[in-house]
Amino acid sequence: MKLNNKVAIVTGSSKGIGEGIAKVFCREGSKVVVVCRSQAAGEKMVEELKSQGGEAIFVPTDLTDSAAIQHLIDKTVETYGQIDILVNNAGYHISKNVEDVTEEEWTFLNDTNLRSTFLCSKYAIPHLRKTKGNIINISSMVGLVGQANSGAYSATKGGQIAMSKGMAIDFAKDGIRVNVICPGWIQTPLVDDWFSQQEDPEAAQKYIFGMHPIGRIGTIEECGKAALFLGCNDDSAFITGITLNIDGGVTLGY
Repeated sequence: MKLNNKVAIVTGSSKGIGEGIAKVFCREGSKVVVVCRSQAAGEKMVEELKSQGGEAIFVPTDLTDSAAIQHLIDKTVETYGQIDILVNNAGYHISKNVEDVTEEEWTFLNDTNLRSTFLCSKYAIPHLRKTKGNIINISSMVGLVGQANSGAYSATKGGQIAMSKGMAIDFAKDGIRVNVICPGWIQTPLVDDWFSQQEDPEAAQKYIFGMHPIGRIGTIEECGKAALFLGCNDDSAFITGITLNIDGGVTLGY
C-alpha cells in the first residue's frame, strides 16, 4: 500500500472531494483524520472508513478559528505521533459578483478558503518537517480562469495557488513538498444540488457535460487518486509547486 502507516489530515472530509481523498488514502494504508464541523457527519465518515478496513479519527474543527486548528494539529499528533500529509480541502462558494458580495461574506470566504489553508499549514509544518511530509491544497479551476459570479471565491482560490508556490520554495530545504489540485466540475452533493435547482436539470447536465472534451464531469474517486499520487513520496518525490488540473479539459476552452 502506497501510504502504509502514514498519517493524513484531510479537511472538509465528510463529503465531496474530501470524502474521495479520505477513502482513497485509507484504502492505501493511511491513518486519516476526518475534519469538519458537523459531529454527526464526521462520525459517520469515520464509521464508513473503519467498515472498509481503514483507521481514522474525527476531530470537529471550525476552520475559521485559529485555536481550533491548533487543537486539530495537537490532537492528531497526540493520537498518532506524527503528521505526514496535510490536505487543505475545506472550502465554501458564494455565487455573487464582487459588487453584490457583502464585506461579511468576503471575510467568511477568505477565512474558510484561504486563511484556513494558511493556518493549517503554519501549525502542521513543524511536524511535517520531522516526517519529510507534504501539503496538498485543493484549489479550483476558477483560481486559474474567470467565472461569472465568482470573483470573491476565485480570489481565495487563486490565493491558495500563489501561496502554495511560495511555500514550495520556502520549505523544499526541509524536505516538505507543496502542491495544488485544481478540480473542475466534480460529481459532488454540491454539484448535484446545483443541477436540481436548474429549470431543466437534464438539459443543464447535458450542457455542462458537453463543455468537457472528455464528455463528462469528474468523480471524487478520481480526485482521491490524484491526491494519492501527489501525497506518495515514492511516486512524486521530485514534484513540488505544481498545479494539477482535474477538469476533463474544460478549462482549455472555458
